[in-house]
Amino acid sequence: MKMTKKRLGFTLIELLVVIAIIAILISLLLPAVQQAREAARRTQCKNNLKQLSLALHNYEGTYGVLPHAMWADGTVPCTALQDNGFGWMVSILPFVEQTALFQRINPQGQPGIFNAARIAQFYPGATIIPGGDTIVPGFLCPSSAMPTIVPATWTVPGSPGGGAIPARNPEAVGYATSSYKAAGGSNSGDFGMMHKACEGGGVRFRDVTDGLSNTIMVGESSYCSTNVSAASRATVAPTMFQDWPIWIGSGNQSDEAIRINGRYNSVINGRVGFNKMALAINDDNAFSYHVGGAQFGMGDGSVRFISENIDVVTYDYLHDKRDGGIVGEF
Repeated sequence: MKMTKKRLGFTLIELLVVIAIIAILISLLLPAVQQAREAARRTQCKNNLKQLSLALHNYEGTYGVLPHAMWADGTVPCTALQDNGFGWMVSILPFVEQTALFQRINPQGQPGIFNAARIAQFYPGATIIPGGDTIVPGFLCPSSAMPTIVPATWTVPGSPGGGAIPARNPEAVGYATSSYKAAGGSNSGDFGMMHKACEGGGVRFRDVTDGLSNTIMVGESSYCSTNVSAASRATVAPTMFQDWPIWIGSGNQSDEAIRINGRYNSVINGRVGFNKMALAINDDNAFSYHVGGAQFGMGDGSVRFISENIDVVTYDYLHDKRDGGIVGEF
């Protein structure tokens, strides 16, 4: 009787079939894994906004007013110098377990503090304000791909020209960034929940006559603008970036570093996604790395995800603390 040798292992065809099946399974699994990770990051971002909202409530409870969005010497009316000073996140440092950092900065509300000569005056031997390069995890959305320290050069996503471009305001380079900004105003004017010192001082919760649950207090804005006008951004390559979100404040005579607003052209995500940041229609817009919208801390301390497709009038009402507009569902 003839014996046949038992075959061991796979044939080449069988091996290729197994590899193909595994590849298909991995391709099906990866989107689910990515979605789960983004859901976790979005939850962490929501928690960050919750903590910021609680800190702002504790600040108002302690001092009777919300912190200034930007504070300098309070000269009225506002001048370019008033857009060069410490931001609201400095004020709440003691309320987010960052008292040591607050004391290191030792803010005194100096106007023009980001000017090199002023830094040398108040912080001898320093090139940037001490503590300004400290990365505070609670000030950053984990979904954001923005650098945590303002770089000297950067490629703005979606730029027609591509490639790295320098900072228009080099005094911002080296400072730690933020993903969140205060709500400053609406189409009617700067009537949001956080005013600059030169706009008349801090806001009290009782001033929010539209209701705290109907008024945005703070929102996401992982966004950096360029020196190209909105009308030309689709075709003209920028040569500089500007208005980087910096938690310590602003040194570029522009409050876009620390505030957003709800004007009709300041829509959520600038009518583009984060991959086309350079094409955003305005530099005052809320901007997130979450698909479809952004997260906001409301005046009552709640956190809401608001669709980028929200009606512009409704969104504008949400940024004004006393316009009397009927918000309804959003």
